[in-house]
Amino acid sequence: MTEEQARVLARSGNIAVTQLTGRAFPGLHLQGDTFAAAYHSLSEAAVRLRAEGVTGEAIDDLEYTLGELRDKLRFYEETLAANDIRLPYFLDGGATPHAGDG
Repeated sequence: MTEEQARVLARSGNIAVTQLTGRAFPGLHLQGDTFAAAYHSLSEAAVRLRAEGVTGEAIDDLEYTLGELRDKLRFYEETLAANDIRLPYFLDGGATPHAGDG
């Protein structure tokens, strides 16, 4: 497997705009812990909405999007684990580190 090169176009806090070699459009690089926090916040909101009886297409769309984001977060976590890099956050919100801690 070859490494792709990225050029950093701009940085601000925990995000950067990057351009991968061979890609027409730049991407948004978001630190994993920042992404995880946003994902978990949205996920908890969706759970509360369902608990309040919210139904319909909007909540279905939210849950679909959360599934897509969860897949990206899982890819990040598996990549860190495969490279023996400790996660910068805890999956269960407690004191037990997961993937890549060791």
